Amino acid sequence: MDHKQAAKILVELVKRGRLSAKEKEAVLTAIGVLSWSYLAETRLEVRKAKRGKSESSS
Repeated sequence: MDHKQAAKILVELVKRGRLSAKEKEAVLTAIGVLSWSYLAETRLEVRKAKRGKSESSS
């Protein structure tokens, strides 16, 4: 399961509203961590793509 898919599932859990305050906080924290890790992966992919372009144009 990828980060995006996991975050969507966790958001659905929050929307259901059956979580205690601590559970909701934990789920929201997990969503934040997944979001940041997804952004980091994407940034690495962009950097690799830029390096590939600069190497091929040299």
